[in-house]
Amino acid sequence: MGNLSAVKKLAVLSLLGGSLVSGAASAATCVTGGSGEASLQDTLNNITVGGNSSVSAANDCLSDGSDSTWGVAGSGLSSATMIIELAGQATTNTFGVYDSSDSVKKVELFSGGASTGSQVVLSILLDGSVKINFIDSTVDFASNSFGFYLGTGKGTFYSDSYLNFDGMSDHMLAYQGTGDRIQIDGYAAGPWGPGEFILAWEDLPFGNYKYDGDFNDMVLMVESVQPVPVPAAVWLFGSGLLGLVGIARRKAV
Repeated sequence: MGNLSAVKKLAVLSLLGGSLVSGAASAATCVTGGSGEASLQDTLNNITVGGNSSVSAANDCLSDGSDSTWGVAGSGLSSATMIIELAGQATTNTFGVYDSSDSVKKVELFSGGASTGSQVVLSILLDGSVKINFIDSTVDFASNSFGFYLGTGKGTFYSDSYLNFDGMSDHMLAYQGTGDRIQIDGYAAGPWGPGEFILAWEDLPFGNYKYDGDFNDMVLMVESVQPVPVPAAVWLFGSGLLGLVGIARRKAV
């Protein structure tokens, strides 16, 4: 039974990963919800100096699957900066990283008390030790491969949608910098470069009567990180396993 579950997981991953094989350039709609709050596009525009953002909240997010797993860049240090949090659960929501090979291993970066301009430095050492603001968290990851998570009173949501309890719904959209000059409260203005990503979260489960899918509940910038796509060969292997699942089901009938 365990082997079949593993096969099913790889098969589902192969379906989700189709965009990785062809690249992340598909112009899918990224934001579909709406609310009475400032929209995600408003947030991007508000931090852009001299005009509106050249990044479209509706069209320019990375494809789901290509933003699931991340790694710290060669400098060995990454920082995360809070841009805005509009969530009703703002005082209790948490944000952090988890080991991509074991999502139980988590390290919190921001607690519910974080506010606009809050900043934290993340580093992962060669032996897997995770440091926050240069202090050992006592949690060790298997490698420099991690995902981001949002902890809420409704449950925990992951950058890897496959781990989300509400039907593998996507709760995090990632946007890569294109060179716009931006200014986050408390910090000097500077370019939003390609090594910096804005992460926008939806903090309510899909199907909840309050779910609006506006992805403006927590918005952060992370830098000196890069998404780590799963090699295309793995997705192709998963596609083959999907066929095996179908064969196994027919034989079981």
